[in-house]
Amino acid sequence: MRKSLVLAAATLLCTASTFAHEQNELFFRVGAASVQPDASSGAVLGGGVDVENETNLGFTGTWFINKHWGVEVLAALPFEHDIVGSGALKGVDIGSTKHLPPTISVQYYPLEGESFQPYVGLGLNYTSFFDTKTTKTLDTALNGKTSLSLDYSTGIAYQLGADFKVSDNVYINAAIWKIDIETTADINVNGKHAASVDVSIDPAVFMLGVGFKY
Repeated sequence: MRKSLVLAAATLLCTASTFAHEQNELFFRVGAASVQPDASSGAVLGGGVDVENETNLGFTGTWFINKHWGVEVLAALPFEHDIVGSGALKGVDIGSTKHLPPTISVQYYPLEGESFQPYVGLGLNYTSFFDTKTTKTLDTALNGKTSLSLDYSTGIAYQLGADFKVSDNVYINAAIWKIDIETTADINVNGKHAASVDVSIDPAVFMLGVGFKY
C-alpha cells in the first residue's frame, strides 16, 4: 500500500512538472488592452488637462531565464486618446494624441506544476506621443490657430497577472499594469508659444487575452 502511494505521488509530481515554465521557453500573449489614465495636471489657461480612456490590441512576449524568472516585452497597436479640459476648462475638447507604450519587465512566477500561474513584474516604460492634434473648439477659445506637442516619457511599470491553463500550449491570461507616465504639454497659438503644463497620465492598463507557449 505504501509503495503504491509513493508511486502515485511520484507520478503526480512528474505530470505536474510538465506544466511548469522551462528555461529558454518563449511565451506569447495577445488580447484587448484598455489604457485608463489617472490624469492630473498643473494649471494652464485657467484650468487643467485630462486624458480619456482607450482600448486597442496589446501583445507581450516573455523569455524565461528559468522556471521562475522571465523577461517580458509589452507592445500594442497605437492608442489614440482624446484630451479634454478640466477645472475652468471642463467641457472644452482640447485635442487628441496617439502613443506607443513599449515596456520591458522582469517577471517572477512563484508556482510550479499548476494549471493556474500568477506572476508579478517590475519594469521600465518608454512612451512616445505622435500625431497630436488640437480642435477648432480650442482655436475658438484661444482666438487663433493652435497646436499641441507632448514630450516623451520614461517611468516605472508595476505588473500583476495570471495564466489559466486550457491545454498544453494554450492559456487564458489576465493582467494589469500601473505605469508612471509624466509629460509636458506645450500649447502654441498662431505659431507662438502660449503655455506649458506638466501632465501626469499614470494609467492603469488592463489586458484580457490568450497565451501561447513555445
